[in-house]
Amino acid sequence: MPDQDPLVEDSKLTDSQCSSGPSLFAIEYRIVAELFIKLKYTITMIHDTNIDYEKVTTPNLDPRPSAVYSDCNLKNDAEVDEDEDSYKKMTLTQKIVWGIFYGFASLAALYFFMVAVKLIGDGFTLALGCNTKGAFDFADNPVAGLMIGTIATALLHSSGTVTSIVVALVGSGGMTIRQGVYVIMGANIGTCITCIMVAFGQVGDRARFQRAMAAATVHDMYNLWSVFVLFPIEVLFHPLEELSIAMSNASASSGAFDSPVDAIVKPLAQELVVVDKDSIYDVATGDLECIDGQSFVTAGVFEGSSMGDGSIGAIVVIIGFCILVCSLLTLVKMLAKVFMGPTKRLISKLLNYNGYINILVGTLITFVVHSSTVVTSTLTPLAGLGVITLEQVYPLVIGANLGTTGTALLAALVTGKSDSVAIALVHFWFNVFGIMLFYPIPITRKPILNWARSLAFASAAWPMTAVLFLMALFLVAPGTLLGLVYMCTADSSAVEVIGWIIGTIVVAALVALIFWYKKKGGRDVWHGFLEKKNEEREAQAAREAENNHTQSNLLHETV
Repeated sequence: MPDQDPLVEDSKLTDSQCSSGPSLFAIEYRIVAELFIKLKYTITMIHDTNIDYEKVTTPNLDPRPSAVYSDCNLKNDAEVDEDEDSYKKMTLTQKIVWGIFYGFASLAALYFFMVAVKLIGDGFTLALGCNTKGAFDFADNPVAGLMIGTIATALLHSSGTVTSIVVALVGSGGMTIRQGVYVIMGANIGTCITCIMVAFGQVGDRARFQRAMAAATVHDMYNLWSVFVLFPIEVLFHPLEELSIAMSNASASSGAFDSPVDAIVKPLAQELVVVDKDSIYDVATGDLECIDGQSFVTAGVFEGSSMGDGSIGAIVVIIGFCILVCSLLTLVKMLAKVFMGPTKRLISKLLNYNGYINILVGTLITFVVHSSTVVTSTLTPLAGLGVITLEQVYPLVIGANLGTTGTALLAALVTGKSDSVAIALVHFWFNVFGIMLFYPIPITRKPILNWARSLAFASAAWPMTAVLFLMALFLVAPGTLLGLVYMCTADSSAVEVIGWIIGTIVVAALVALIFWYKKKGGRDVWHGFLEKKNEEREAQAAREAENNHTQSNLLHETV
């Protein structure tokens, strides 16, 4: 029989005490004693209970499918994976050997990914060729400049290339600083396309794809919100232009800093094609005039080819996309093997220290490698694998955005021209103001993170959502706005009137769509559609799993 608690013994009144009826002191003593016993029992239970605080989550009270999800609520979490089980069964020697192998395989896949990105950029640069200057001729209108920057960067897969061209144009007088400001803003949006393409490397696993898409689109949402806020302010008051001009009087004379990524990637990429970018920049600035039949291919497989630069550029782009797809699939597979066990936990803890430190890390890494695309595209599959969370990705991404401004700054410093330095500073201050607007105060991060999560949920339920988003952001919207700008500023009055009528119809249609979605049940229709697609996808996955299980059993019986 367990020992009696002394408080219980003391709290029992003797017969003599009860004979005269319970005194007020005795009643109070008994009440206090019973409360103390209950408190002691509760504390003991809490002390003896092991709570896994990582599994304690805040209930999601919003029943809508697009509500902000918690990474730990995903059914097919990467943490619960067959790879983890097989990893735990390995010996220490096997873990080391396979870890080294998968590590080198991941680096090789990342290398070919960077080669693919360079080939795609070189291909589109070559295809533009003599039309490079013409591509920026519409930039005299703020909206047109924004759209040109978006489209050009999306095609070239390099905001650094676009900003360098803008720096050269401004330095030569081919573009004003005010025109360059809006192209720089558009370049920040256009650079996001690669991350979304990377996320499709995990489309086969719904949970991973959802996390990867959230990490990829947080880059888009940050840049879009920065443009939403800063673009109208710049059009009205020109703070970026004025601040950059005021600071550009600082003398600039510095040597160029070669990107280590370019130094590693160039040897293999140049085996296929070498593009004379210096001459293309000269064409853009008006220092060089194109002649019929001129080729900007200086070396590689296509040197001396009878094909035109446009055809060669198209072939190079196709080859680049093929390499991109293969390298992405391999990279995702290898990273899933590398980041298991203690490695995964270590990375998560390191990045969970401080958000401002993560901004600095993202800035420094991007400045060193001279490519925000490489940094952000590496973060996307890591987020998909559950190695890092969306909250950890966000500061790294905005840090990478800030770090990529170093490319334009160095290009401007080499020219030594104040206008070039000013437009490079525009790029820098745009990203600084973006960070100040959407990071220090936690509530300002919500629209960015929530939009990214909602789009990720919809994409995971129906992958075509991501495709439609890509087309809308980088094709439909820029093309429509460019067309409207051209028509509304045309010399012909008839064309101008038609342009304004079409513009009015487009705006009215957008307002009607938003009203229908918010007030007329459009939200429920969309969410119901997503739920249906999600159920269809889960049913298909269940059928495939059952078929695989059946085939495995048949094979086992045959053996």
